[in-house]
Amino acid sequence: MRVSIQSFYSSFYGTSFARHFRRIPDIEQSKIPKQFIVKNPKELYLHVHKNSGTHPCFISVYDYGTVDDLKCKDKQNLIFDRVFFDFDVKHVKAEQLKKQLIQLRGKGPHYQKEKQANLKQQLNNLIIDEEIAKSAIDDAKTFSIIFKRDFGEEPALFFSGFKGCHAYVFFEPFEPKEPNKTVHYFAKNVKNSYNFSTLDLSVNKDAISRISRIPYSKHQLTNLTVVPFKIKDSYNEIVRSSLLPKVQPFNVDENLTNLNIHLEKIDDILHHNTKIKPKQKNNSRINTFKFSSYNKPSDHRVFFKQIIGKPAKEYENYNMYHCPFPDHEDLKPSFMVHSKGYKCLGCSKKGNYWQFLKEYCNWDNNEVKKFLLFARIIRRQLLCMPTC
Repeated sequence: MRVSIQSFYSSFYGTSFARHFRRIPDIEQSKIPKQFIVKNPKELYLHVHKNSGTHPCFISVYDYGTVDDLKCKDKQNLIFDRVFFDFDVKHVKAEQLKKQLIQLRGKGPHYQKEKQANLKQQLNNLIIDEEIAKSAIDDAKTFSIIFKRDFGEEPALFFSGFKGCHAYVFFEPFEPKEPNKTVHYFAKNVKNSYNFSTLDLSVNKDAISRISRIPYSKHQLTNLTVVPFKIKDSYNEIVRSSLLPKVQPFNVDENLTNLNIHLEKIDDILHHNTKIKPKQKNNSRINTFKFSSYNKPSDHRVFFKQIIGKPAKEYENYNMYHCPFPDHEDLKPSFMVHSKGYKCLGCSKKGNYWQFLKEYCNWDNNEVKKFLLFARIIRRQLLCMPTC
């Protein structure tokens, strides 16, 4: 069933809201207004219709509740009902073409029009023929599968029209005390736990100020449309949909997860740690967190199953994995885990759970302590570690 873009925006953002619409012109020293207040789907549609394909079209992820809150940048009353994740591929040639195209567009959208068209075509060839966005899309699909398994429903996935894609996780609204810290902590653990190399954590560091590219707007550098996709969709089907978009119906209830329950627990802990921080100033060993007892694994074989999954081979006294460290190619499982620790017969790395978390996640001692404390408190709750 086809629906109008305005109807889609009504379902996706609500029938009334207070958000910023932003178009970011490439023209040098442009006097074109860059930001507008939008209060309903019709206003949003009109801005997208006017700017799509010419300027990038972005909108605030969160509804500020009222226009006054939006004007005053008062984030206290934000409606925190979703989290936005961005998957993006680092591709040298695409970045070079993008830079050249932006330089030309900086002198006007029609400056050296043929050269701009040629650069756009080269970008499209990278996206369509060389499938440069595939790794980001594959990560987003895996991300979606995990989310449905652990939090009830899939995120809403969108191809960005360039070399990445977006995921929106919806949940019942709640009022976090530490929204940026909570979202970033959660996203960081998701990235580290599942090795999502394309997940861009910078998007989640300032989550409540985040803007995102608007669905069904055209990317200004490729003219490809931001379109939704499903796990079952092939890369070619996604690109074809972007070339010939058809607006699909959207129902928030079908994407409503229970992630809010988990985020609330993380938020409570982070807020508690923030409150006790001044009392810990002189304790250099503990730094900014008060750590009571945390879980020390009695059997490393169980711990490693929870962190990196099922071993390639299991024996009576030890398990064998393909080495999780990227230092060497490990076609034959050479990473041995026994009850007291681990040792790789290939790269000679060895240690216990503490050394592994430090090196595998690139953490310092404080971050390891923090993780293990949360693992004790939020047992079997966090996506990043099934036994937490």
